[in-house]
Amino acid sequence: MNLRLDIAYDGTDFLGWQIQADSRTIQHEMTVALSRLDEQPVTLHGAGRTDAGVHALGQVASAGLSKDREPDEIRRALNGVLPRDIRIKSATSAPPQFNARFDAKQKTYRYQLWTGEVMNPLLNRFAWHYPFPLDDETLASESSMFVGTHDFTAFTVSDAEAGSRTRTILDVRIDRNEDLLVIEFSGEGFLRYQIRTMVSALVEGNRGRLGNVSMRELIERRDRSLAGRMAPAKGLTLMKVGY
Repeated sequence: MNLRLDIAYDGTDFLGWQIQADSRTIQHEMTVALSRLDEQPVTLHGAGRTDAGVHALGQVASAGLSKDREPDEIRRALNGVLPRDIRIKSATSAPPQFNARFDAKQKTYRYQLWTGEVMNPLLNRFAWHYPFPLDDETLASESSMFVGTHDFTAFTVSDAEAGSRTRTILDVRIDRNEDLLVIEFSGEGFLRYQIRTMVSALVEGNRGRLGNVSMRELIERRDRSLAGRMAPAKGLTLMKVGY
């Protein structure tokens, strides 16, 4: 059977999604659990290769199993053996050709910042403490420059695996609840470290720390050195994958 899994995890103590030698990763933990359940090696495909420290509430994975089982039985069995910082939200039978990675059409990520002087300890693992005043209207205006199809060279690393640096962002939303600032990005796909670099550029630029370079200029100039540092991984969560 071909299985679809919808997954949530706290990425704090993982070195990301993808299997790496001698490292704790989400894909490794899940592959071991699935292989034990199926009593033979299982290959697991994830929709997004989240980096070390990045979280998920809506990650999707697919795997082919040799034995047919009730999907809800699989969900319960996996949650019984997986570590508590990984949970299977749902398991469903998928068409034979379904591949969580290659069939993904859209992804939504959320980035959280806590802007109060004193950090909220309940969000310490899930938000960047950024205790500075920010102009939300300017943030909204500048973030709208990301929407559309652009070359995002200025917001990724020079050794990014992708051949093309062109990506399409469908929407960027800014929301605030007192000291909690949330920036949500929806797009057809993202480059490595792209969202964390865009978030940092937005807030640092908002404070005048990028030499008054606008987001539009950063896109057009394609110079990574102008965009500044990356935002910490802990503020980023994969919220949803669309198919």
